[in-house]
Amino acid sequence: MKLIYTTTSPLARKCRIILRELGLTDKIEEIITTTRSEDSLIMSYNPNGMVPTLETDEGYTICESTVICNYLEKQSKNKEFIPQKEQEYWQIVGLDAIASQMLESVVSRARDTKFKPKEFHFPAGIQYEQRRVQRGLDFLEKKSSIFMNKVNRLHITLGMVCLVLDNVFPDEKWKENRSDILKVYEEFKSRDSFKDTVTT
Repeated sequence: MKLIYTTTSPLARKCRIILRELGLTDKIEEIITTTRSEDSLIMSYNPNGMVPTLETDEGYTICESTVICNYLEKQSKNKEFIPQKEQEYWQIVGLDAIASQMLESVVSRARDTKFKPKEFHFPAGIQYEQRRVQRGLDFLEKKSSIFMNKVNRLHITLGMVCLVLDNVFPDEKWKENRSDILKVYEEFKSRDSFKDTVTT
């Protein structure tokens, strides 16, 4: 398998961390690409030019980080990382979907901050996305007893949300009254999978 990624994409890094947690590093070649150019390598795998993109051994093209992670879980025998009871599995998948939407929100805002001139920023839209993520954090803090005691894909997605907030939006008061989420974040940063995917 081949995972096509950029070193700056949080969504791609989520997949890279999860494939390590699943013990699949010996089965996947990780290939760095650039984007935003029609001659970028990614165009050979995904005509939309978006990362992450996975090419399977069968030649399937799989895009979108959540779909890629679904596929990777199917290839892994790591029963510790993937909840084995159906009820628990769908609880985690459901909460991970919420965290994934939050990650897409903060990544979109981070991209706009980097690439859009300030006069093209839309304050009302920015505030809406800020509130969306704050609501999501509050919701997950209340649900934390479901996922606190065992590392799974939700930990990785939520950790990436916190990482982007920490690095790009440090002035937003997202840490207040969220002790359980902060524990997940700190544990996330201590994992080998996190350290192994740090880029300079």
